[in-house]
Amino acid sequence: MRMQDELNALGIDPDRPLLISDADEVLFAFMEGFESFLNSRGLSFSWASFQLNGNIIDDRTGEAVEAVAVRSLIYSFFENHTRTIAAVDGAAESLQHLGRHLQIVVLSNIWPEFRDARAHALRSQGMPYPIIANRGSKAPAVAHLASLTCGPVFFVDDIPAHHRDVANLAGDVVRIHYVANRRLAGLLEPAEYCHHHACDWSGISSYIEGCLGMTSS
Repeated sequence: MRMQDELNALGIDPDRPLLISDADEVLFAFMEGFESFLNSRGLSFSWASFQLNGNIIDDRTGEAVEAVAVRSLIYSFFENHTRTIAAVDGAAESLQHLGRHLQIVVLSNIWPEFRDARAHALRSQGMPYPIIANRGSKAPAVAHLASLTCGPVFFVDDIPAHHRDVANLAGDVVRIHYVANRRLAGLLEPAEYCHHHACDWSGISSYIEGCLGMTSS
């Protein structure tokens, strides 16, 4: 199925606001799980920068793992642990609350073969929202979803480049920058192209409600 057909099949209500949320480091504690996975293989994360490439260290040699091996490690992690990655604190509760006001779609750059496992993880942790397995820039998918509704559209993601791309292609979308892992977040400044930088899901929820002219309850 073409991406646009998959997005159209979501049945977006044109009269309701829409929240488009990333998954890893927004809904799921990716780095917490991935670091434990690395440690179990005699590897560690150096925390020298936000990037995975160059930061995964072989404990035996002290050398960084090559990029091709990093991709293999990430694939293996998702292959074995997508169903069991822990949810970010407050994510399920905040989405349940926000779901009374708007519709929710999860847009994740995960391999398509792991989409069903990610959908299982969402359901099992109280987040039964439709999941789109995207590749590359998220801007085309965000722009298309935004075109399906007349209501306000919100986009939450941890990667600054996605905020930049969405700003360039769908400037009316309200962009919220959020990185759940505080140590990882400390390696980044707030995304240059975001409207709001959040520290937790309570802050995300309050900001969205403020944009919608609602009060927390």
